[in-house]
Amino acid sequence: MSSGEKTGEEEVKSGEKSLYDKLVELLDTMSPWEKKPLVKAGRIIVELVKLPERKTRSGVEPERLVIHIRREDAFRGIFIKDPEELDDLKTAITVERIKDIVETIAEISRSMKKKEIQEYEL
Repeated sequence: MSSGEKTGEEEVKSGEKSLYDKLVELLDTMSPWEKKPLVKAGRIIVELVKLPERKTRSGVEPERLVIHIRREDAFRGIFIKDPEELDDLKTAITVERIKDIVETIAEISRSMKKKEIQEYEL
Protein backbone atom coordinates (compact mmCIF):
# COMPACT_ATOMS: atom_id res chain seq x y z
CA MET A 1 0.00 0.00 0.00
CA SER A 2 1.40 3.44 -0.90
CA SER A 3 1.73 6.18 1.69
CA GLY A 4 -1.26 8.08 0.19
CA GLU A 5 -3.69 5.17 0.54
CA LYS A 6 -5.76 4.63 3.68
CA THR A 7 -7.19 1.44 5.06
CA GLY A 8 -10.86 1.24 6.00
CA GLU A 9 -9.87 1.45 9.66
CA GLU A 10 -7.85 4.64 9.05
CA GLU A 11 -10.79 6.16 7.15
CA VAL A 12 -13.07 5.55 10.14
CA LYS A 13 -10.50 7.03 12.55
CA SER A 14 -10.00 10.13 10.41
CA GLY A 15 -13.75 10.60 9.95
CA GLU A 16 -13.60 10.15 6.17
CA LYS A 17 -16.37 8.28 4.44
CA SER A 18 -15.58 5.24 2.33
CA LEU A 19 -16.30 5.31 -1.39
CA TYR A 20 -19.21 2.95 -0.73
CA ASP A 21 -20.73 5.34 1.82
CA LYS A 22 -20.22 8.35 -0.47
CA LEU A 23 -21.97 6.60 -3.36
CA VAL A 24 -24.87 5.44 -1.16
CA GLU A 25 -25.28 9.04 0.00
CA LEU A 26 -25.27 10.28 -3.60
CA LEU A 27 -27.86 7.66 -4.55
CA ASP A 28 -30.07 8.99 -1.75
CA THR A 29 -29.56 12.70 -2.49
CA MET A 30 -29.33 12.94 -6.30
CA SER A 31 -32.43 13.50 -8.44
CA PRO A 32 -33.25 11.04 -11.24
CA TRP A 33 -31.08 11.72 -14.31
CA GLU A 34 -28.83 14.08 -12.33
CA LYS A 35 -25.19 13.95 -13.41
CA LYS A 36 -21.99 14.47 -11.43
CA PRO A 37 -18.81 14.86 -13.51
CA LEU A 38 -15.97 12.52 -12.49
CA VAL A 39 -13.28 12.88 -15.18
CA LYS A 40 -12.67 14.94 -18.30
CA ALA A 41 -9.98 13.56 -20.60
CA GLY A 42 -9.62 15.68 -23.71
CA ARG A 43 -13.07 15.70 -25.30
CA ILE A 44 -14.39 12.72 -23.32
CA ILE A 45 -16.39 13.17 -20.12
CA VAL A 46 -17.05 10.44 -17.56
CA GLU A 47 -19.87 11.21 -15.17
CA LEU A 48 -21.95 9.56 -12.49
CA VAL A 49 -25.69 9.42 -13.32
CA LYS A 50 -28.63 8.39 -11.19
CA LEU A 51 -31.13 6.38 -13.20
CA PRO A 52 -34.76 6.38 -12.04
CA GLU A 53 -36.75 3.34 -10.99
CA ARG A 54 -37.85 1.39 -14.05
CA LYS A 55 -40.61 -1.16 -14.49
CA THR A 56 -39.78 -4.13 -16.71
CA ARG A 57 -41.62 -7.29 -17.66
CA SER A 58 -39.70 -9.24 -15.05
CA GLY A 59 -40.18 -6.73 -12.23
CA VAL A 60 -38.92 -3.37 -11.09
CA GLU A 61 -35.34 -2.13 -11.32
CA PRO A 62 -34.68 0.20 -8.38
CA GLU A 63 -32.99 3.58 -8.68
CA ARG A 64 -29.31 3.04 -9.37
CA LEU A 65 -26.06 4.78 -10.15
CA VAL A 66 -24.20 4.18 -13.41
CA ILE A 67 -21.16 5.60 -15.15
CA HIS A 68 -21.93 7.61 -18.30
CA ILE A 69 -19.18 8.06 -20.91
CA ARG A 70 -19.75 10.67 -23.61
CA ARG A 71 -18.14 13.30 -25.81
CA GLU A 72 -18.24 16.78 -24.33
CA ASP A 73 -20.41 18.03 -27.21
CA ALA A 74 -22.89 15.15 -26.99
CA PHE A 75 -25.80 14.41 -24.70
CA ARG A 76 -25.90 10.68 -25.40
CA GLY A 77 -23.20 8.23 -24.50
CA ILE A 78 -22.64 4.80 -23.01
CA PHE A 79 -23.98 3.73 -19.62
CA ILE A 80 -21.74 1.33 -17.71
CA LYS A 81 -23.36 -0.48 -14.80
CA ASP A 82 -20.95 -3.28 -13.91
CA PRO A 83 -17.22 -4.11 -14.07
CA GLU A 84 -17.67 -6.64 -16.88
CA GLU A 85 -19.13 -3.97 -19.18
CA LEU A 86 -16.21 -1.66 -18.40
CA ASP A 87 -13.74 -4.47 -19.17
CA ASP A 88 -15.55 -5.21 -22.44
CA LEU A 89 -15.40 -1.53 -23.41
CA LYS A 90 -11.68 -1.29 -22.60
CA THR A 91 -11.00 -4.44 -24.63
CA ALA A 92 -13.03 -3.22 -27.59
CA ILE A 93 -11.40 0.21 -27.84
CA THR A 94 -7.86 -1.08 -27.41
CA VAL A 95 -8.03 -3.43 -30.39
CA GLU A 96 -5.32 -2.21 -32.78
CA ARG A 97 -7.65 -2.44 -35.78
CA ILE A 98 -10.03 0.06 -34.16
CA LYS A 99 -7.17 2.53 -33.67
CA ASP A 100 -6.20 2.11 -37.35
CA ILE A 101 -9.79 2.75 -38.47
CA VAL A 102 -10.15 5.88 -36.28
CA GLU A 103 -6.83 7.27 -37.56
CA THR A 104 -7.92 6.66 -41.16
CA ILE A 105 -11.31 8.31 -40.54
CA ALA A 106 -9.49 11.35 -39.11
CA GLU A 107 -7.21 11.42 -42.15
CA ILE A 108 -10.21 11.32 -44.48
CA SER A 109 -11.89 14.12 -42.51
CA ARG A 110 -8.76 16.28 -42.74
CA SER A 111 -8.50 15.72 -46.49
CA MET A 112 -12.17 16.60 -46.99
CA LYS A 113 -11.62 19.95 -45.25
CA LYS A 114 -8.77 20.79 -47.61
CA LYS A 115 -10.88 20.46 -50.75
CA GLU A 116 -11.40 23.77 -52.40
CA ILE A 117 -14.83 24.93 -53.36
CA GLN A 118 -15.16 25.62 -57.03
CA GLU A 119 -17.73 28.11 -58.15
CA TYR A 120 -19.07 28.25 -61.67
CA GLU A 121 -20.54 31.26 -63.36
CA LEU A 122 -24.13 31.12 -64.39
